Amino acid sequence: MVEHIFCAQLSEERQVPFHGLAPLARIWVLVEYTGAWERSAVLFNDLPEPARRWLAELALSYETRQSMAVFIRRGPRSSGPLRCFVAITRPERQTLYAFQLASYQELPQLPLAELEQGAPAYDSYLSAEPLYLVCTHGKHDQCCAKFGMPIYREAARLAREQVWQCSHIGGDQFAANLVCLPHGIYYSRVKVPEVAAILEADRQGKLYLEKCRGRVVYPQPVQAAEHYLRQRTGHQELEAFILLKARQDGAYHRVLFRSRIDGTLHSLRLVEQQHPLAAVEGCRCNLSGKLLRQEYCLLEHRIYVPQASQAVVS
Repeated sequence: MVEHIFCAQLSEERQVPFHGLAPLARIWVLVEYTGAWERSAVLFNDLPEPARRWLAELALSYETRQSMAVFIRRGPRSSGPLRCFVAITRPERQTLYAFQLASYQELPQLPLAELEQGAPAYDSYLSAEPLYLVCTHGKHDQCCAKFGMPIYREAARLAREQVWQCSHIGGDQFAANLVCLPHGIYYSRVKVPEVAAILEADRQGKLYLEKCRGRVVYPQPVQAAEHYLRQRTGHQELEAFILLKARQDGAYHRVLFRSRIDGTLHSLRLVEQQHPLAAVEGCRCNLSGKLLRQEYCLLEHRIYVPQASQAVVS
């Protein structure tokens, strides 16, 4: 009998990199749903048909809208209003709106376009408290339940009402995955002893860089460049740098940041590399995307100091 192998364990043993590989996302719709989470939970569920169709269309519009439709839960739901959240995760604005719905029939009435634009009419729904999502979606990938549940329990112990289990959010092979909203920060391969430090960093407006997969406000090459920049400068404050420009030439990327601390310009050049990985007998998660090692490698980091006559290459 072949021993069962979890893809997240295999990925970690192979040291498959994850920095810079968070999905780009502009808007999140989080819906409290305690029914069965099937493999494609937001597509196949027992929601009333208009609500199910609306949520499915939102999920399927990711390529054009960068929209994330996600189920959340804490356990058996008590009576009372349904909880629903909308998070906006754009470079210029990260906000979280909290709604209470009388029924799922109200879902299609959520004013997503107005929320994306930051319409003042909905300021009363703004939430001052962050949300922490931990993927525990075992029917999508067993790794999420096996490695996600201990992280969820620890996060819930520390932050209680701010923490939710969530359905699939990508990166099963990097489980356990934890997302901080509205900052839009993905953390991967999270271990129980690291949870407190991650939550505290988020409260302080900082990154816990070691386990940060990326910030969804940026496309992946920019996420990777930001990781290298923060690794080299030691600045973990979310507001430490502002993105000025990103340019792609085939597999090569040039990303330019400016430091908000001292005005220094940082130009980083990266190359995207992909390498096939061998399938392993016993892993039930051998999907094509998990048999590919993708990473962005830093080729050059140029520093332009204000008033200086030339760049410094580090």
